[in-house]
Amino acid sequence: MGLEASAGYSVALGAYSSHDNGNEKSGYAHNGWQMQVTFDWMGKKDFGMALQYTFQRNQVNGLCNLIYPNGTPDTTVTNPWSNHYLMAGPVFMKALGKLHLDAKLLGGVIVSSGSGFDTRNPTDTAVISYSKNIATGFGFQLSGGVGYNFTRHFALKFNLALLGGWPGKNRQYPSQLVGTAFYKDPVTGIEYQKPIYSAPVEYDIKKVVMTLNPSLGVVFRF
Repeated sequence: MGLEASAGYSVALGAYSSHDNGNEKSGYAHNGWQMQVTFDWMGKKDFGMALQYTFQRNQVNGLCNLIYPNGTPDTTVTNPWSNHYLMAGPVFMKALGKLHLDAKLLGGVIVSSGSGFDTRNPTDTAVISYSKNIATGFGFQLSGGVGYNFTRHFALKFNLALLGGWPGKNRQYPSQLVGTAFYKDPVTGIEYQKPIYSAPVEYDIKKVVMTLNPSLGVVFRF
């Protein structure tokens, strides 16, 4: 068995880094950082299964603070991306003398939050507040590592990983009472109140997360 821990840089790629407000999948993400912990259960011939938790944080490109991803001026792009991954899959790990080699192909779930998933509540007639949402979807990682075995049980390694996912959020707001309006009948002169309801609104937000992650880590075999 093996226990790994690593941390490093997170380079935003593709639509995740795009600030094109004409593309609904644009993530406005800037480069950030990530960290992960992996448990490896090794079988025969250097192959096994890995269970991994990864946390990733990407700031938002500062040039995009005036972009409104969901079409309303209250949802400015200011909150950074926070992505949590829980994944499992096959792992190859081999020691060639002092040389440590490993490779993983993992899949699982991504839980994501950030301004890209925030939505305006239609009952807010002042258009100054919004709802913070959590998005989920499929996440994956393809990685390879090379390092130096200091002992039989301990290695220091460099890792390069392609990490990503497809988080999405669907949120519906039903028609709700937002206030009343006063009217006066022009014939009778009688004043009366009439309720005002918001229109029902549905948001269907889908994003693509894609990053290249160089990192340094340690491996402990036991």
